[in-house]
Amino acid sequence: MNKLIGTMLVLLVLLGALAGCAAPEPTKAPPPPAATQVPATSVPAATKPPATAAPAPTTAPVASAPVKIVYWRALSGAPGDAQEEIAKRFNASQKEVQVEVQFQGTYPELQRKLQAALAARTTPDVVMFDSPQMPYFAKNGALAPLDDFAKGADSVDLKNYIPGLLADGYFDGKLYALPFARSTPILYFNRDLFKEVGLPDRAPETWDEFLEFSKKLVKKEGAETKRVGYAVQMGTTTAHWYFQELLYAYGNDVSDDKFKVLIDQPEGVAAAKFLQDMIFVHGAAIPGTGPDGAQGEFTNQRSGMHFGSTGSLVNIISTSKFQVGVGFMPAAKRRQVPIGGSVLAVLSASPKEKQAAAWKFIKYMTNTESNVYFVQKTGYMPISTSAVNSPEMKEFLAKNPAFKIAVEQLQFVRPQASIIAVPEATEIFRQLVEKLTVGKIDPATAMKEASAALTKAYNETFK
Repeated sequence: MNKLIGTMLVLLVLLGALAGCAAPEPTKAPPPPAATQVPATSVPAATKPPATAAPAPTTAPVASAPVKIVYWRALSGAPGDAQEEIAKRFNASQKEVQVEVQFQGTYPELQRKLQAALAARTTPDVVMFDSPQMPYFAKNGALAPLDDFAKGADSVDLKNYIPGLLADGYFDGKLYALPFARSTPILYFNRDLFKEVGLPDRAPETWDEFLEFSKKLVKKEGAETKRVGYAVQMGTTTAHWYFQELLYAYGNDVSDDKFKVLIDQPEGVAAAKFLQDMIFVHGAAIPGTGPDGAQGEFTNQRSGMHFGSTGSLVNIISTSKFQVGVGFMPAAKRRQVPIGGSVLAVLSASPKEKQAAAWKFIKYMTNTESNVYFVQKTGYMPISTSAVNSPEMKEFLAKNPAFKIAVEQLQFVRPQASIIAVPEATEIFRQLVEKLTVGKIDPATAMKEASAALTKAYNETFK
């Protein structure tokens, strides 16, 4: 499960790069006319010429109907629009396969719908997974191995994909998915508010500095707090990812290669206490439990900083009514960030013909042209060396420093913790963050309870 070596290869690659219709049925030739009978006379009978056979008509191939497949996607906003456009281009590029795109909501919502579809035997042909979800479905036989497709007549050069990103597509030695919308968390900040309160025009370098910046951003009117430095992500799709980064920074490895959970170690407890103290001791943060979540608190200027996916760059910059700055995630004992985002997989329940069509589609979705387009429209990371090295990508990064920050941070990436592959894990982490930031539960107790819950879920799912 350990993909750290592969992940470092991501750095080496990316940092180096920063320097018709069928023919009509032919008309059949008419048979030669019957020979006229010559009446008998005293003259010799005429010699009958040999009949000439008409050439056999050539039969044109009958155009077969395209194979129709269904693709279940997640992600709304710019990433959703970009997927729809790439699928539209795919359909227009050839006549063998036609894909229908169906939006299924967030990653957890898509996962729940897929589990129901598997039980009802009404699955799609292609699905987008949050990368940690893939091993569970591969283990249970829901996904088709892609190795034969990758090596077959419609092959793809797997070496072109960034090794650390492709590694997330393997389970038990077999390839089950290709990388697609891959990302890391980054820090967004309100440059206008920073200027207003006298902060430097840059992101805080460390978690301690993050706390100090947050304190300066607090704005009160009487006893009411109108603005804080940071709103904590509380969602099932977000809480675990950003909390992992804090744990990594404090020197805590969330779990090891054997799925042993480590969050109740002293470093993990210290990280949890830091987060809790930002709210209850320093008054510099709030739980992002409002109707618009943590991102809404930021875009509505009720918080001055925000942790978000690189894949949210376009949405955040385009919807914010202020100047947005971008920086690396803060460091403590170390600076490390978890890789996130999605992969594309093919369902094993689909007939072989549709599996082949699905492979053709995901190959197109991840090719150089499609990936460059997707990166530029969303902020997600390049997934292949050919995309990174393309003139279009180099020009784009030079003109868009915020996107460049996202790529440069790859020197600090590491895979998400192994335990996140357990389906219940993200919800357990969400409950943990809620206990810390809303329930004010003792950090050591909360981490111990979450560790036990994660271990129990792993034993019930993977053992």
